[in-house]
Amino acid sequence: MILFLTLLLVLLAGAGIFALRPVVRNIQTVFHTDKTVDYQIKFQSLQLILAAVVLALTYLLNPKNFQNFFQPGNVNANISKIPWLGVTGQETWLEIALTLGFFITVATGVFMFLQLKKVGVDYRFLLFSLLWSIPFSVANAFSEEAIFRMGIVSPLFGVLSTSVILLLSGVIFGAPHYFGQPSGVVGALMAGFLGWLLAMSLVETQGFLIAWVIHFAQDVVIITSMILMGRKQLSNR
Repeated sequence: MILFLTLLLVLLAGAGIFALRPVVRNIQTVFHTDKTVDYQIKFQSLQLILAAVVLALTYLLNPKNFQNFFQPGNVNANISKIPWLGVTGQETWLEIALTLGFFITVATGVFMFLQLKKVGVDYRFLLFSLLWSIPFSVANAFSEEAIFRMGIVSPLFGVLSTSVILLLSGVIFGAPHYFGQPSGVVGALMAGFLGWLLAMSLVETQGFLIAWVIHFAQDVVIITSMILMGRKQLSNR
């Protein structure tokens, strides 16, 4: 029963994120003259409300696990051995966040740069885009980690094997990115891997912080790029 309720909650929340998009576009109040920034202000605010609802329901599904995982956690906990990534198991999660997290962010940056190159954006707006992307990234990373990591790991830890939980988090997080940013098959695979890795961090650090920080770094790259692309579309009109 708890598996069914967990999957139902997370899948509905995932669908809810997509459902927010037309809702946001129909909100007439304007908070900023830049359309992408205005959209993000509205979207991230509503998504935080959705995340809060998911967290409340996740707590009800397994209060003890929720209390164990919804905290910063031990960032000096060792990561499990991952031979195909060159991870020996001697590294701490803090080291992984600084090293592997860096390379993941670079890979995301390269992918987004290729998208920006196709559009031909004006990099004079880079600082403007970066400054706005930081609060949006803090909010977006928190909301998505609340839904796709806490929403899956917390109720199911001790119910399913850890490997199955990590796989679920990766698949459920990666699949919607086919239609998001980064997009397409490559984007979905990148997001799926990230979801798998961040779920592992949640389990092994017994906390939320490492996943939030690594996710935040990716979102800074992605949202900065989205604002830049929005500026380009505006200048083309």
